[in-house]
Amino acid sequence: MGFLLKEEKENLLIEYNLLREEIWDRSYKTWVVFAILVVGSLLVAFAPGVENFPTPVLSIVIIITASVLYATSERVNTIAYSRMEEIAKQLRIAGPTKTYKTKIARQWWYIIRKNIAYVLSAVLTGIYLFLIFDNIYLLAIAVVVGLLAIFIKEAATEGEK
Repeated sequence: MGFLLKEEKENLLIEYNLLREEIWDRSYKTWVVFAILVVGSLLVAFAPGVENFPTPVLSIVIIITASVLYATSERVNTIAYSRMEEIAKQLRIAGPTKTYKTKIARQWWYIIRKNIAYVLSAVLTGIYLFLIFDNIYLLAIAVVVGLLAIFIKEAATEGEK
């Protein structure tokens, strides 16, 4: 972390701001597409279907697609945040990272906010499985397995920090 020239600082600041805007834009688009896919999966699941066409299966495919989109977007954002943190260290900018780590990241409401898409996906998958197989136990199993996966993901994420 040596001395940075003015031009290097400006370039790093430009990169930092571009990454921040990219994350903001990706997050917004991901939530919009996720919401559209969730509503679409509900419409497909409860629409009058063609005989012998399992519309709940299509709903499961849609909700899994939405979950994969959300998870991969989160992963790309994590990589971009990592780079932003490197740039912040080089520029000696501590405020945003310090605020996030001390006042936001460990809050119960933030953990819920961060995982609400996964919870919704688990619940909807359970409902769609119930519609296909008419077995309430599959609904419960899908929700429990989904919630366990979220807890494992959070524990692994916490372990990385």
